[in-house]
Amino acid sequence: MPFWPYPDNANLECQSKPIGEAKEGESRPYGNAYWDRSVLFAPGQPRSLYELFEQTATEYPTRDCLAYRAVLTPATSTKPAVLANTLTGISYSTVQIRRNAIGSALLALERAGRLSSPEMPANRQTPVEITFPNVPHYGSSNRLKGGARRGWGVGLWSKNRPEWQLIDMATHAYGLVGVSLYETLGPDVATYITNHCPLSVIFAEASKLPALLKMAPRCPSLRVIVSIDPISVAERNVLNQWASTVNLELLVLDELETWGSTEEIHIPPGPVNGVVGEDEMDKDRILTISYTSGTTGDPKGVVLTNINVTSAVISNGFGVSQDKDSRWGTGDEWRYMSILPLSHIYARFLEMVTVSGFGTICYTTGDPLRLVEDAQIIKPNLFCVVPRILNKIYAAITAQMNAGGLKGALLRRAVAAKKQRLKETGDNTHRLWDRLIRALLGGEVIYISSGAAPLSVEVHEFMRICFCCDVVQGCGMTETIGTMGKAVPWDANAPGTCGQIQPCLDVKLVDVPEMGYTHNDSPNPRGEICVQGSNVTPGYLHDPANTAKTIDKDGWLHTGDVGEIDSAGRLKIIDRIKNVVKLSQGEYVALEKLEGAYSLDPILAGLMVHADPTQSYLVALAVLDPSKASELITRVCGKTIPATNLQELEEAVKKPEVKQAVLDSFRKIAVKQMFTGFEHVKGIYLTLEPFPESLLTPTFKLKRNLIAKHYKAQIDEMFASGPRETGASAFAKL
Repeated sequence: MPFWPYPDNANLECQSKPIGEAKEGESRPYGNAYWDRSVLFAPGQPRSLYELFEQTATEYPTRDCLAYRAVLTPATSTKPAVLANTLTGISYSTVQIRRNAIGSALLALERAGRLSSPEMPANRQTPVEITFPNVPHYGSSNRLKGGARRGWGVGLWSKNRPEWQLIDMATHAYGLVGVSLYETLGPDVATYITNHCPLSVIFAEASKLPALLKMAPRCPSLRVIVSIDPISVAERNVLNQWASTVNLELLVLDELETWGSTEEIHIPPGPVNGVVGEDEMDKDRILTISYTSGTTGDPKGVVLTNINVTSAVISNGFGVSQDKDSRWGTGDEWRYMSILPLSHIYARFLEMVTVSGFGTICYTTGDPLRLVEDAQIIKPNLFCVVPRILNKIYAAITAQMNAGGLKGALLRRAVAAKKQRLKETGDNTHRLWDRLIRALLGGEVIYISSGAAPLSVEVHEFMRICFCCDVVQGCGMTETIGTMGKAVPWDANAPGTCGQIQPCLDVKLVDVPEMGYTHNDSPNPRGEICVQGSNVTPGYLHDPANTAKTIDKDGWLHTGDVGEIDSAGRLKIIDRIKNVVKLSQGEYVALEKLEGAYSLDPILAGLMVHADPTQSYLVALAVLDPSKASELITRVCGKTIPATNLQELEEAVKKPEVKQAVLDSFRKIAVKQMFTGFEHVKGIYLTLEPFPESLLTPTFKLKRNLIAKHYKAQIDEMFASGPRETGASAFAKL
């Protein structure tokens, strides 16, 4: 399946258009103005992820599908791993072979009864087929493949790596349901998901095996765990003995593959040939349960069907710019760098988009400190991130610009020249600076995509200048396969918006009168973004209450985001219903909007703005970058503390004058952004210690209620001390 370029006559003044009639209290529905939904189901389009992969593998069997940096010397307690400076590739044909072996072995385990659990209730045959109302499932037709039942869940608990994709592709090809467990989350969440599905088999990295064995007594459905990593004989003996005490079977992936490739076990992939209704069943069945990253409470299991995911992948292939993106889907090789966690649907559909466009998925080390090193070896053409990563790149480069000396002066002059040239001609290149900055990401980036949170206009335009490539912001959520809007790359007015509505769905805006947003607002209609389309979830697993709250009787999913649609049909997210807090004086504040602006301060490594309905002003918890904190302390306190001396830095940042300096820096940003007085931060807690991973989602969203609880003493102290005004004398120091 190739990608499709924008129409030659693409009208930037009409990117999305009204397609239906308005109801009371809401706007008319809008759809994509360039393509209607029929293009997703045209002859030749894949109807499932299995078909999608097979199309590419048939056309390019010898091309690398997956690539990674081999480990030359494993990490120790004192030294990091030594990795190859070249990539090892796995071809599409090899992926097919290994995928089929894994899928065949999984069905053989079920056929042999090794996934059955006597501890489960008698009325729940194990492994349990995962079902949802009005979604076709195998049990309803008593369908078997090679004598094995299908439709049950396969758990995956691992960081991004080639094996993750091999296992997930096996579920696509053999009628199983992939269920990812967030690699960064603890055993409590893993236990919840295992029981909620429930799961009978989980593939995991070796480091997760002890946690799985500990949680096994609380997971009656769990029968088999498979180590993705090889295990030494000594370790295997110990783990086998432990597993036997908790009624588990421990297997190793390479052995499972070998077994699955034998003649007596191997089964062909895909729907069963010659059986009426198999193709339709595969298209409509549940493909995955994608658990929300959970900013509050237990994660919800989002039910996603094969057609949901496949149509989202195809939809994202519509719209590439012919001048820069000509290699994509045309036969030329290109590389996508896998950074975002595969436990999140945003990363999963991006990797399938890469497969659909004949590309190569290249896995990083997973170490954020080696991101630049990975990029320079992978040399990606497609770089997809969340704004937090782009904000860090922006902060690092602007810090160099603002430094004294010749280099800072040259960078400032180059950026000014490039901004002017971009504004006048649309050209974002510069012969003096491009080679230096572009090399940070390998020098071959064509397209940067940002999603999962709003990207500021300033950072958006700055990235275009830095890397001389298309920078596109999109929007979506787990419930829509990360797919709602996508900007046209050459649209000069796209920064700050999510661009045109994707072909796979329609969007309407529903009034939120209590927040002052209505479809009659001028100059653009505003309201809660509601969506309906082939990529939209049917609901939440075992959770009819939340399903009914989210999807109305007419089938529209209410996103909780407040948006507007401008005169050109661009969608823009402007607020969030759940993260809007009313202060004691009655004013509403949008916390994410404020954090997005204040986070541009290069001194910050993390930030949460906090509002309390009983208080009249805002406070913030700020994690500082050690090197920038060292510079600030030297400037404000006249004392030099090395960035490596974290203990002394931690003490210094608690000084009132240091807090005041950061608040005054925030004031500069607030004035520039034209924030109202109640949107200024008036109290701040500074620290060098990052927010614990347990307080962040895998896409780095803040778990506000947990952070507020964790830092309750600091927050109470800030409010008890009263607001700190940003005086002119302190402001002048910066």
